[in-house]
Amino acid sequence: MGSTYSFRREGASFLVLTMIAGAHQLVGGPTAQAQSLADRLKAVQSGQADRLTKLPAWKPVGSTTSTAMVPLVSGLTVVTAVSEPPLGDYESIKMITAVGQTAVQLHYSASQPKMELKGPLARRAANLGDSDPMKEFPDKIACLRTIDHADLVSAVAYSEVFCASPAEHFTGSTSIGASSDLLAKLKAGQAVEFHYANSNQWALYAQQGAQIEGQKPVGALLTQYAGQWMNACQLRRVGTTDVAVPVLLNGQRVELPALHASCAPDEKTQADFYWLDQAANPVTLALDLDDTFFQAVQITFPPPATAPLPLETALAAKQPAQVYGIYFDFGSATIKPESELVLRQIADILQKNAGWRLSVSGHTDNIGDATANLALSQHRAAAVKGALVARFHIAVERLDTSGFGAGRPIDTNDTLEGRARNRRVELQRE
Repeated sequence: MGSTYSFRREGASFLVLTMIAGAHQLVGGPTAQAQSLADRLKAVQSGQADRLTKLPAWKPVGSTTSTAMVPLVSGLTVVTAVSEPPLGDYESIKMITAVGQTAVQLHYSASQPKMELKGPLARRAANLGDSDPMKEFPDKIACLRTIDHADLVSAVAYSEVFCASPAEHFTGSTSIGASSDLLAKLKAGQAVEFHYANSNQWALYAQQGAQIEGQKPVGALLTQYAGQWMNACQLRRVGTTDVAVPVLLNGQRVELPALHASCAPDEKTQADFYWLDQAANPVTLALDLDDTFFQAVQITFPPPATAPLPLETALAAKQPAQVYGIYFDFGSATIKPESELVLRQIADILQKNAGWRLSVSGHTDNIGDATANLALSQHRAAAVKGALVARFHIAVERLDTSGFGAGRPIDTNDTLEGRARNRRVELQRE
């Protein structure tokens, strides 16, 4: 057995299993390809072959694709769903908290599920000790990141690794989307020497550990760039037409135009990026980093002060109001701090309309045990009621609660965005 490396992140020590036989199984390493992935990638980028991503084959943009602009403003929030079968989806939340003259500040938070290893994998892990001595699963992480305006214009590096420290600033990279120059070069058909950091911490640390030991890593060779360990590759646009990526934009389901770009750091690794085709703010709409794939399922930004609140409009008409701005920890009824804005909006509506009574219902996707999902939905509805009563002094008799688990879906459970729409709180005026 080889060495074990300990890395620090948000108070928890990660023991990386890098030198044991079959370590790639623990960190999600790639499987062998019958054909050179580099050759395959060239065919994909030229449009001569289908892409290899695990994301849906989205249709090309058309007349129904939204032309809405997504501004880079304080309060812009991007909720990204990450798929980790069989655990289900977990979500990360990126929120712009300040837009200054030289930089923007981003707050990142996530609650990641625990991977339960079984059989030989569990025995191998046990031999190397407890990988979570702080018992912090779900692994709650939160931090601030500063992104320079100059990098939003011209950076050729992108990082999905967050919270190695409470406050981070990696000059030379972006963290919420591509730079405007990168988008322009890809649209012009240029190849770009690109760098990216994988969000899969286990895979990243395993690669680092192997390289430190002088061993061949289980993935692509990493290099130091923009203050982080990153993959390097030639990034090119896939095809010549944008694709339509579905997302909830300020609570409404729309399809946004996305430029698809792809690259291969080595013959076994492929990375695919989908960026909003908007020069002023090319937000990341989806990523497939070979061993992890995720998709932006919700984007919100503050409406003009004079705009009516969709929640109030729906409730005034006694229509169900679907609420997506209340966030919970993974598999939990604990409300995240990022939910404060929407909770306050609901409280303001109730205070403005003193005669209204609301029913609050919780809903889940169909991943996991049906009985547990039913209980979770009931507990989440009760948690929303409790927050409105305790923090905003709404009379308890004005709120009723219920939970339906996965029993009342409003979208398919076969896609990330469909499951995200089904995970919701719903308000109904009585």
